[in-house]
Amino acid sequence: VEVRTFMDPGGFTFYRRTSPSFEPIVFVSEDNETRPLAMPRRLPDGGRSQLGGHGWSLDDGSGDPTSNLRRVIQTVVLHHDGAHSSRGCYATLLNRGFSTHFMIDRDGTVYQAADVADRTLHAGGVNTDSVGIDLNNPADNLLTHPDAEAPGRERSAVRVINGVSYQSWNYTEEQYRSLIAVLRVLVEVLGIETVFPVGEDGRILYLVLDSPPASQFRGIQCHWHSSAEKWDPGPGLDWERIIAGLRRQEATIPAVPLGVAGVIKAGQGRKRFPTDAWSTEKDARRVISGAWETEDTASALCDFICRAIETRSGGGYYPIGLNQTWHDGIHIPVREGAPIHPILAGDVVAAHFVPAARFPELGSNNFVLMRHRIKLPPRFEKVGLEKIKARAKTEDGEGDARPPQNILTVFSLYMHLDGIDPNDPPDTGLFTALRAHAGGSGNAPVPEPTGPTLVTLLDEPDQMKALKAGYVGLFSPVGDEAAAVRLSPRDELWRAGEFGRADERSRLVHVEVFADPTFADAMELGLYGRYLRLGPDEPESRDLVVRSWPTLSPFGAQDGLKGPIRTEKVLTRDAIRDFFEYDGDDEQRDARRQLRKLITRHVSEWSDRVQWVQTLFQAQDAQGWRRRLRKSEAGGIFSREVMTWLPYIWLTEDVSKHIGAQFNDGVYSFFHPIYFLLWWMYRRSAVRGKSLEQIMSEVGGDPLSTTKDVPQALEDLIDMYGDGEWDVSE
Repeated sequence: VEVRTFMDPGGFTFYRRTSPSFEPIVFVSEDNETRPLAMPRRLPDGGRSQLGGHGWSLDDGSGDPTSNLRRVIQTVVLHHDGAHSSRGCYATLLNRGFSTHFMIDRDGTVYQAADVADRTLHAGGVNTDSVGIDLNNPADNLLTHPDAEAPGRERSAVRVINGVSYQSWNYTEEQYRSLIAVLRVLVEVLGIETVFPVGEDGRILYLVLDSPPASQFRGIQCHWHSSAEKWDPGPGLDWERIIAGLRRQEATIPAVPLGVAGVIKAGQGRKRFPTDAWSTEKDARRVISGAWETEDTASALCDFICRAIETRSGGGYYPIGLNQTWHDGIHIPVREGAPIHPILAGDVVAAHFVPAARFPELGSNNFVLMRHRIKLPPRFEKVGLEKIKARAKTEDGEGDARPPQNILTVFSLYMHLDGIDPNDPPDTGLFTALRAHAGGSGNAPVPEPTGPTLVTLLDEPDQMKALKAGYVGLFSPVGDEAAAVRLSPRDELWRAGEFGRADERSRLVHVEVFADPTFADAMELGLYGRYLRLGPDEPESRDLVVRSWPTLSPFGAQDGLKGPIRTEKVLTRDAIRDFFEYDGDDEQRDARRQLRKLITRHVSEWSDRVQWVQTLFQAQDAQGWRRRLRKSEAGGIFSREVMTWLPYIWLTEDVSKHIGAQFNDGVYSFFHPIYFLLWWMYRRSAVRGKSLEQIMSEVGGDPLSTTKDVPQALEDLIDMYGDGEWDVSE
């Protein structure tokens, strides 16, 4: 992306000079009134800064100006410029006494004309805490000017914006690439939320914002959201593409499963997704990244990925396993040596790694647990605007009542990872980060873990030392940001190990996402019906058996009955396997999709609260147990079976306390991990717009003009393409 700032030759500027100090260009109106085109913003404590970003550095010695800026700048406002080029836009703004931070030309060239720390005049009452971006677009309403021309541009769909129908020109590929690049920097540096104002229908709101008002919205908004007389950036804006472009580098499929190409071919999806691209990890991830560009293509590809996982998982289905017991995640079958990545950026909170020679009978019990804190739009209906304290009035006399941050905390688990030598761990992002946070002192010997259970914790300041000795290592304590072991989706955790009984063992990774009850306070569940829904609530089921008939009925439970119900196990292994692995009819395919959406509550299979003897008895038919008990000389069959599973138990009260979660009443299994990624990529804000009657009253009750307030300065009519240097002299 080509960027020209206000300091560069050929760039545009709203400063009269920048050295030795910044001075703004001052606009003089016909009435001889003056106003500067760039002004300092107020500091969070109410103090004043200086132009050019001066005065924002913290007094704590860090010299970091972005911490204060993140507290002030909350939104980005997108505009179209109504000009033939960004040069024409700049000329128009100067002549009309307005300003903006960025202009993006039709060829993708980015012009930064003001420091984001300074306030520009681009969106009325939203100027105080926003960054303005003007996208070059002639902005003709093609419904009233059908003969207008814009070479190289396509016509948009027709949209009703603030009560008026519009059709305009779409934006160029180069503009989208540049806009996403600029927004990505603003998101990373200033913490701008990657959401647009979306209504109850799950689509962008084409009305002025009412709840919250535009001045309190955190995210990316359009000019029409703050002014009833505006319709920019117009109906040609592909907001879903922008959202996907911002988010897709921050999330990933944890592992590329085997068999995707075959599922795509069988499902006739090869026209959209090339089947020859799944032979290598690099090519497959390129296809996945490209599919995130739109919600429809991402959903279609993820459906193929889910089918590949189900048909090869060997029983590791979501949300029910072969024994009719809750299974909170998915088994992803992978090639040997395939890397495993975190699904989202987050903190490592627990891990266990031993050599393969020390694996239990069923295979790998190595795992990594991560905590993710996801910013969601404030829930205004729950908080209540009247309960939110307003900040001091700004210099414009504008109130600024900010709702508290709304944080969703979820955990992702990666179980059955390959063995390692703890004293010589691999050079992956995970172990590099862990080594960097190792601490503690003393040379006291570390005792070997005792007993059959995995969950042996060691009271040791250096948890890396505990991890190397075979204990569960606990990291990233709640509230200690300096000690957080942070990883991104670009980091590698490790490789998948093997799991299963000897006759059916395979290389796979178990991935699941779960939360404690606080998730319901953060999420607007009504917005996400496409990817999630509340399912059964069975925290009292300590034997893991699924008893919910809404969950069992899609499997044809009546057909799977094995005589009288003695143990409440009504499904055969074959009935469960057939449901997941064989394609079936449309009804069966839809039933599988519905199960992937479920958020369920029950005891975790990794918890020490599971009643294992009862679980094992429920998982077998009565005759099978009688045969096994007759063969048991000492009647020790239960203890031997229980010992098989205990090395996989790690979720204790101490671990829950460390990671900052409460699971006494069961975990909330946070729906299918692939559907979780879809939800994360396309999560919505929850807003409401003003009624058409309100909008009409704000513009004087007159019919809204289809051309009202669209910039049409004389300079816009002249072809002003080309480079050159603006010389704004003193």
